[in-house]
Amino acid sequence: MPKLMRAEASRSNLTKREFLRRTAVSAMGLGLAGPLRAAGVGTRTNNGAPVSRYGRWQKEFPPEKQVTRVEFTGPDGKVETRPAFLHQPAKLVYDHQGFETIEPQGVQVTAVRFTPVQLGRYRWQALAGEEVVDRGAFRSEASHDPGYVRISSRDPRYFAFSNGDPYCAIGLNLCSPAGQREGGASGAGGERRTGTYGAESYRQRFEQLSKNGCNFCRLWLSNGYFNAQTEVAGELNLANFAHLDAVVELARRYGIKLKVCLESARNPSGQSFPFGIKSPADGQPPASMDAWFQGAEWQNWWWRKLSAYLARYGDDPAIIAWELWNEINCCHTTNWSVQREWTRQTLPLIKRQAPRNLVTNSIGSFDDEKFQSWYDDFKMEEMDFQQVHRYLDNGAPWSICHLEPPLFSADAVQRTRRPDRPVILAETGAVRDRHSARFPFYEQDKRGIVCHDCSYPAFFAGAAGTGHMWFWSYIERNNLWGGYKPLADLLTGVELDGEKFRPIDLSNESIWFYALLGKKHLLAWARNRADSWYRVLQDQEEPEAVKEQKLTLPQLGTLSGAMATTTIWPWNDGTAQAKITHGSLQLPSFHCGLLVKARLS
Repeated sequence: MPKLMRAEASRSNLTKREFLRRTAVSAMGLGLAGPLRAAGVGTRTNNGAPVSRYGRWQKEFPPEKQVTRVEFTGPDGKVETRPAFLHQPAKLVYDHQGFETIEPQGVQVTAVRFTPVQLGRYRWQALAGEEVVDRGAFRSEASHDPGYVRISSRDPRYFAFSNGDPYCAIGLNLCSPAGQREGGASGAGGERRTGTYGAESYRQRFEQLSKNGCNFCRLWLSNGYFNAQTEVAGELNLANFAHLDAVVELARRYGIKLKVCLESARNPSGQSFPFGIKSPADGQPPASMDAWFQGAEWQNWWWRKLSAYLARYGDDPAIIAWELWNEINCCHTTNWSVQREWTRQTLPLIKRQAPRNLVTNSIGSFDDEKFQSWYDDFKMEEMDFQQVHRYLDNGAPWSICHLEPPLFSADAVQRTRRPDRPVILAETGAVRDRHSARFPFYEQDKRGIVCHDCSYPAFFAGAAGTGHMWFWSYIERNNLWGGYKPLADLLTGVELDGEKFRPIDLSNESIWFYALLGKKHLLAWARNRADSWYRVLQDQEEPEAVKEQKLTLPQLGTLSGAMATTTIWPWNDGTAQAKITHGSLQLPSFHCGLLVKARLS
């Protein structure tokens, strides 16, 4: 735990407001400067108070007003409606070890949240049924927030913000907070209880992501920390929303876009569903996953929970996408068509409630021929963007997954992409045979060989972001956050969706070489094949440097003298520059890897 965190946590139980006030860094560049408000309380806006464009307006109403929705009339006269939800004000407090707990504050109220997308005066009226019970107005002011992430209208293979700026999803999975077992016994029987550093661990992660050019992470709402549903289907612990409230506000502050995964269950028994979900009618779990997907009662109870999340976070610009299920093909149903049709039916329903957010779903690690038809099925029109999972796995049926992350990353992107949608390598990393255990070389991988080789190639093969590592504890323990910055720097000034990029693979026996050739730029990634995880981490062999390489790029024609900036990275083993001469790219000698950015116009 950082010294500051230990020192602050030792002063009795600090509120989340005070704790983050003392530890937060400025976020002036995002127009979100200042201390984060107490988690679970949200941003209360009185009549007439200004709200930043793409910021959050929130108002709370006493229960006796029975508000069901609020209608907003924008500066252009268009009317939008947001649903009301029951809200339990709460704060997050930290004990002397920094472990987080929730303290409810006062009685439940009715609340409404809204995101203004225009500049100017908004009028609102709160309704109870058809009766207007309150009204007011506020002004939306300019901010530096670029808005929502959407599919680019210029090139649908890439993302863009509302303001037209390109968005490349650079980041990883951060599905649960950091935590550990407490040292002391807490019960009469001497049992130990688990604790978590909660939102403070996300603050530290987001700070690292932001300063290294990252802008994305994935959360699991089925994780016990974020899950607001009790063991009874459709029953909610409203105070638990304080966790996600805090993390969403932190993401807004640090410019991180969140993909939120709703479910992860594989069977209906035990802990597969959070807390072992039970029917409120008879106290029993679903008879099967088929019964859950196809049963009207189970679906109604699930939608009760989902609607509570959508009322709070639907159409929030901090959310890039709602993901239905983690690896939904792994659910124990009688036939794949059950999950496929449920996905096809559910995605549009979520989109209807949160039209400004994207929607998607995921399938398990693409390491077997039988998965091809499932991935083909997911090229459905209802899916806003494609996703693929693939791991370095020496027990996988497909040999392509056994040794070379650059090769399997590019192949995964090519197999799952479609010409009119972005594709993301949404889970990657390294595992023991068939995900049976943790990869044995993570602890000694201080240079981040696996992280780099699983993150970079997908983008240069045409994906709309980096490969998203699953084993975030490996990133944290080895302090590999800085490994993302060179790519973020490379993309500065490049309009991804305006280049009409064509992926190029010029790999040879000495190097991996993937490049994107556009109208104005050449972006390239080169990697010493001898500097692989199995040679360096497993066999303990130091790689020899790659000598100068000359690669022919016919598409460049006879272009000569183009500026080619070279980042020899990630291990800073040289300063020489690449050159373009008569349609050829000349790479300098390098030990591990390099990035090239050439201006072609």
